[in-house]
This record gives sequence, C-alpha cells and structure tokens, in this order.
Amino acid sequence: MSTTFEELHISASLLDILRERKMNNPTPVQADAIPLILEGRDALIESPTGTGKTFAYLLPILTKINMEKKDVQAIVLAPTHELVVQIAREAEGLLPGYDTAVVPLIGGADVKRQVERLKKKPVLVVATPGRLLELIEQRKLKVHEVKTVVVDEADRMLDAGFGKPVQEVMKKTLRDTQRLLFSATIPGDVIKAADVFTKEAAVVRSAAPEGAAGVAHMYLVSDPRKKVDTLRRLLRLVNVRSSIVFVNQIEKVDEIVSKLNYHHLPCRFLHRDATKEERARTLQQFRDGVFPVLITTDVSARGIDIPGVECIVHFDPASDGDTYVHRSGRTGRMGRAGLVFSIISAQERFIIQKFSKQTGVPITEKFMTHGALEDPKPVRNPGKPAPKAASEKPNGKASGPKAAASKAKSSSQPKRVHKKGGFGTK
Repeated sequence: MSTTFEELHISASLLDILRERKMNNPTPVQADAIPLILEGRDALIESPTGTGKTFAYLLPILTKINMEKKDVQAIVLAPTHELVVQIAREAEGLLPGYDTAVVPLIGGADVKRQVERLKKKPVLVVATPGRLLELIEQRKLKVHEVKTVVVDEADRMLDAGFGKPVQEVMKKTLRDTQRLLFSATIPGDVIKAADVFTKEAAVVRSAAPEGAAGVAHMYLVSDPRKKVDTLRRLLRLVNVRSSIVFVNQIEKVDEIVSKLNYHHLPCRFLHRDATKEERARTLQQFRDGVFPVLITTDVSARGIDIPGVECIVHFDPASDGDTYVHRSGRTGRMGRAGLVFSIISAQERFIIQKFSKQTGVPITEKFMTHGALEDPKPVRNPGKPAPKAASEKPNGKASGPKAAASKAKSSSQPKRVHKKGGFGTK
C-alpha cells in the first residue's frame, strides 16, 4: 500500500494545496526525505532529476516554519538564477496569502531592491551562495534563527566554483542548524566534503518513481564528419516538440545551428556568455514552444528545469557518468516517457559501455533506416556465406514465420510521435 502525504504529517494547509493539485501520494524521494527532515536530522539525499526533490524539502520545511515568527527560518542554496527563481515560485505557491514570505536572492540583480525585500521579514530565502554570503557579511541578512539550510544540486554546489562560499554560509549559521543536501548523484567526494558541516548525516538513495523506466537510452554510431547530419536526421525522425542537445565543442555550434535552421528545424543556442535577460528570454521561448531544439553546454544548462522535454541528445559524450545522469534527467521527469540519444564515433563505444555500467542503465545501439530506428544487424564473417533459411525459395526470397520475424522492427523501437509544434515530416 502506498504512503500518503497525510501519513507523512505534512501540515493541514499544505495538504489542502496538494489535494487541489491532485497530489495524494508522495514520490519515493519525498517518502524517504520528509520524515528525516521533520525529525531534524542532517541528510544527503540522492534521487534522479525530475523525481520531486524540490517538494521533498519544501513540504517539511514549510510544515516546520512558524509563520508568526518574522525571521528567516530556512535557506535554500542553488547554483543558478533560473533554479533560484523556480524554487522560490514553488515555495510561494505553497504559501498563498503570504506575499512577502519568500525572497529570492541572486547575483547580478539590484542589491538595494533585495535589501528592501528582506526588510519585509521573509521566513524563507532562496539564493545563490555568493549573493547570500555578501548580504550576510554586510549584516543585511540575519541567520541566527535559521533552523534548516538546503543545498540543491549538491554535487555541483560543492565543486571548486561553489564549495568555498557554501562552506562559509554554513559557518555563519548556528552549529545545530539542520543541513540537507539534495542531488541527482551523491558521489563519494560530495559525502566527504559534506562531512565538514554535517553531523551524523543520513545518506539516502531514492529510486525513481514507478514509470520512469519509460525513458529509453540509445546511441547511434556516426562518422565524426557527418555528426551534424546524423543529428538532423535523428531530430526529424523522432519528431517531438522539445529536445535539448548537449555539446562540448563550442566551435561546432554555429555549424549545428545554421544547418538545423536551414533544414527547417528551428533551434537556439543557450550561450554561457548571454546576459541574464537574453538567457531568460531564450528559456521562456523554449518553454513556450517558439522553437523546438535548445542547444547548450553543461555549464550553460546548470539549473535548467523545463517540464515536458521529450528528447535529450548527447551530441558529444558526457564527461563522466554523473554528467550523463544530469543531462539525461531533463527528460522523463516525474515518470513521464522520454528519449535519450548519444551520437558517438565507433572509437567512443567504450564510453557508452562505461556509462551504462556506472549508472545501471541499459544503453542500446540503434541505427536509422527508412524513417525508423532499428537494431544493428549481426556482423557476419566475410569469409563465410550467409546460411540459407530453411524455407528459402529457389528465387532466393525467404518466406514463412522466420522471414516475417526478420522483417519486424525491434520491440524497443519507440513509437513515432506526431504532436502540435513538432517538426513535421519533411
């Protein structure tokens, strides 16, 4: 029997909101995390992208917060502007009637305006580490009443770029403050780094919700000189409304964008040097379906959370298994179906095999032919003639059940999708 939110002792007001949204049963990560957080324990919680991690910490935090007490009682740290804003919006949606209860703090925004919002006594702050630390050190934000600090995307937040400011923020809070780290992957180096500021932290590795197995992981072998054409043919074949393409080599982007647009596959590149306004506009247009293909790098994609992405393409292989998980987790969110493709050279097969072994995810080889994805045909010894089928006719054409089976597509072939806003069938 599945657990309900009522059994997890979420506050009555939050339960009402969840019922209105027809959310009755928690996802695995929510069922695992909420009791620990309500107990006040430190925890490192791993769960695939898109499994409900944000609500896994917001629901218990907001259950514990005293809305009558006008102090910051919880902080959520996130690596990017987009993720900060998104988390803040989710929290605001759970606190109707409390317009000033949640404040997002991001670098690059007007500090004076942020200070004015802090004067309205929020109970929850969502921030990038650098801006939060800056305001704490300027004494514009008091953290003596903070009971819980959450680090979202912890594996990214504790790397060389964010590790120091995150640790400095932790030092500013009281020793008994609850520390929670959430991420799609919790490797050993993250656990080691977290030991510095957590105490007896529980390590929880939650499963994906039932149905998440609907994400199919595949790879295509391509001549490196023809990868852009392989990408074009693939996007045309799957014909979905939204795809994210990951690249490692920036110098290849112009060719990809120009060729896809030339072949009536509208796309944009999310550049790391784009202004905050340009970045926000590009992401919003992608969400709205103005163009169906978003091309990005791992750095530029940090914090992107766009529901409904149907296809992920690794135009260049991910740098490691964790990055493969992060990229791929942007489709199949909350148990939806999704497609993940890697386009590799023959010499890069070992990379895919390594990722499959590290992640436990089967990644099957496919090739494109006659407008379909098929399994590769077995390689025959060139020195031996092909064996004749038992029912082969004198004219060389096979018949009977075996012949019919040989013509059938692989059972793992995804159904072709025809949806409004897709690419059509040109």
